[in-house]
Amino acid sequence: MSSQSRRSPGSGAASGRDRFGGLRFQDWSVVGTRTFTPDDLTEVVGSFVMGENDDTLWTRITLLSPAEPWPWSYGILGFRTSNGYELGSIKAYPEVESEVFKLGIGRPPYERTGQLTFEPRSFNLAWIRNGYPLTLKFECASGVTSGGSGGIDVVNSFVRASDGSGLRLVQIDFTRTNS
Repeated sequence: MSSQSRRSPGSGAASGRDRFGGLRFQDWSVVGTRTFTPDDLTEVVGSFVMGENDDTLWTRITLLSPAEPWPWSYGILGFRTSNGYELGSIKAYPEVESEVFKLGIGRPPYERTGQLTFEPRSFNLAWIRNGYPLTLKFECASGVTSGGSGGIDVVNSFVRASDGSGLRLVQIDFTRTNS
């Protein structure tokens, strides 16, 4: 299981804030089911419209064509708008049980309407060429994960690589006044 899938946005309430008060999201929407061929490079799975002011797109990918022995490696998942890949891209591994991947950079994209893309990569295409079908189901939900700090002005944190202890980066807003 990747670090991207520790908490599915579909668990908890149907939408709104989770029980920890940190996430707001839409319900899952099926974007598409796709069977990849040996000639596929970067393929459009389907279109999706993010909610207003949403800054994160979660994508649940389910492998519908299990194979033994397990041949699959990662593909590249992205959300392409007219401004490019505004939410970045990520390695996504297909799993029979499904796995959730998070796209986002901490700010909303300029364009809310875009296309979910998946690049199966050459390793997977070689297995497809050898008779192993790769069929994936893609579901998306968008929401807000940035902000919501409740007035706390801590922006980010870092971790020392040598011992794992935390280093804090603090941003102080001198323009705010207490009333």
